[in-house]
Parts: sequence; structure tokens; C-alpha cells
Amino acid sequence: MKIVNVLLSLLLLVACAGFAAAADQPQAQSPATDTVPVELQPAAPGAGCAVGNLAAPSYVYGNWITGNDAYATLIQPQVEGCACGTGFQLDRVYMMMQFGPEDVPSNFDVYVTLHEADWDAGAGVWRPGQEFCRSATWSLTAANAGLYDIYVDLDGVCPCGTVGDSYFIAFHLPQGFVWWPSALEDNTPDVGVSYYDGGSGWSDLVANYGWFGNNIMHADVTCCETPVDVDDASWGEIKSLYR
Repeated sequence: MKIVNVLLSLLLLVACAGFAAAADQPQAQSPATDTVPVELQPAAPGAGCAVGNLAAPSYVYGNWITGNDAYATLIQPQVEGCACGTGFQLDRVYMMMQFGPEDVPSNFDVYVTLHEADWDAGAGVWRPGQEFCRSATWSLTAANAGLYDIYVDLDGVCPCGTVGDSYFIAFHLPQGFVWWPSALEDNTPDVGVSYYDGGSGWSDLVANYGWFGNNIMHADVTCCETPVDVDDASWGEIKSLYR
């Protein structure tokens, strides 16, 4: 079993009482002021660029992560400064989660996906679209309370994507938690960036759930050649190219 590394003492985040996932407004609080900053997880071996939300967390949303849910964040490799000529490959996807003393020990499964981004002209935002690739499922353990920068490696399963296009990285928790970990937010409530799927489709965490900021998710990518256009190939056809 792979065990995620704990980021001990990055933040002494204040857990909020109640079942916040069902609330209309976030029960979020600012982290304590006596924080001790430490490094995030090291980049995947050979990673050439980091994309997604690289901000430090500003808020904790207590008891939000129930399991049987998924989270997505917009990535735009070229816009975000990845100096790839034509294509990129997704190597590793991260999401921050806060486990309180009551939440541990916790064993859980996770897998990640990459999706094309669909432009919603009416709303003027990007939304998660067709799945482009999917990782294996990892079985993880949060043994101690603390802030975790959880990651999953794609291990080469993603085909080469077009570096100038927009995509969403997604983090899936296919099992329910007995006690609910907390989610982490930055302080930039941008619509069309962070999405949540509790089983009925993707909803914007800021526009639909009133989050104070965007979810802390990011990814490592490397450059590649000959991108595969997700619109021109089904998921089965893409998988067949990489067997």
C-alpha cells in the first residue's frame, strides 16, 4: 500500500463544526496565524512544468470531503507558462486535504483523470468535458492528523495533449469517508476554475456552492510531441494507442 507523506505543521488549520458539504454557504475559516511553512511534495521525476492552483491555502472548509465525490481544476499549460512546443503529458496530480484528529487513521482510494475543457459561451466559463485519460486507483493511508498534499502518478497512461488547449485535472474519491476531511481554498473566488461532482454532475464550487476561493489542486506535466486530439478519438481508441 502506498502511504502519502504528511505535510506536518504547514498550517494549524481551524476545523469547522457541522456537515459543511450540505450547507448553502461555506463554513470556512482563515488558518491560524502561527503557521510554519514547509515544502510541498516534490515534483514528479522529470517533470517540466507545474500547472493548476499553486497558491498557498487561505481557508479551510471543515468536513467538506465526504467521499463518493470528485474535484476538478482548470489547467491551461501554455497560458501558465509551460514552454512546450506542441504537446504536454500529465504526470502527477495533487490535491490538498486536511485530516483532523477525529478523521484518522483513514484508509481510502483515489484515482485521477484529465478532461478536455468545454467552453460555455453563455456563461463565459470553461467546464469539464470528455475524459482524456485515467490513472490506476491508488490505496492510500492518512495515519496522522495534519495537512496532506496527496498525489497520484499517471505512470505514462495519458497520451500527448495539445499544449495550447484548456483541460481539467480531476481527483476522484470513490469511497465514502466515515469522518469527513476538510478541503483547502485560496482567496481568489474565480468562477469556471474549480468544480465538484457529488454524483449529479459537475458544479462550480464558487458560483454554485459559494466557496471563498478555489480548490488547491495542481499537476506536474512534461513536454511531448504529436498531440492526440480528444475530439477525434474515443476513450477506447486512445487507450488502444498506449497498450
